[in-house]
Amino acid sequence: MIKRPFEQWLYEDVEKEFSISRIKKHTTLIAWLNVPDALPLHSNVTRLQIALEEYVETWQEDEIKMMFIAPLLVEVNFNFSPHYKVFTQRLFSFQTDTIEATGKIEWFVSTGQQTPKQPFFFLHEYKPEKTSGNDPLGQLLIAMVHAQSLNTALDKPLYGCYTLGRFWFFVVLVGKEYSVSRAYDATQTEDLTAMVAILEKVKAYIHQVLGLPYSIAGI
Repeated sequence: MIKRPFEQWLYEDVEKEFSISRIKKHTTLIAWLNVPDALPLHSNVTRLQIALEEYVETWQEDEIKMMFIAPLLVEVNFNFSPHYKVFTQRLFSFQTDTIEATGKIEWFVSTGQQTPKQPFFFLHEYKPEKTSGNDPLGQLLIAMVHAQSLNTALDKPLYGCYTLGRFWFFVVLVGKEYSVSRAYDATQTEDLTAMVAILEKVKAYIHQVLGLPYSIAGI
């Protein structure tokens, strides 16, 4: 029996133990990242970008989270009561015949009010660029694999993202295949504009799955 906390999983270990494989350009990822009609950035987001550009090399993990990531996610707004909401620092554990994994998922969007029911999107690893620590992709993947066990429709994609300082990497997991985007640099206006649109597309997907109306906010 392999017993390992989430933070100790490497992406190659997740691939091996859960029989998933990496696809360079999965069609689901390509569709998600395609944002030709991205809206211009709201002034609130521009101010966040200016602060990130100024301090990204000196901010510690919590500072990056509090000063940039959290305010950006508030602007996108992943709370739509009573249908879905943001959960943070929730402890999960799951077990198979050969594996036992336990750990906290830092930030994710799921149905449920007090208890998450059906997860859709994960964001992980608020790490500074110079001290990336453990494998952020591995930690994200183990959380997404766990989420598959909670979802009744295993063919539905799960969406995720991990960050390293200014750099954001978007990830999809569809069945036994996953794919990772290029690095998006949040200090660059073109990349940040695309990032916001990509996050909005997650909301559109959640609304589609849940049969809810959706309109893009002007952020």
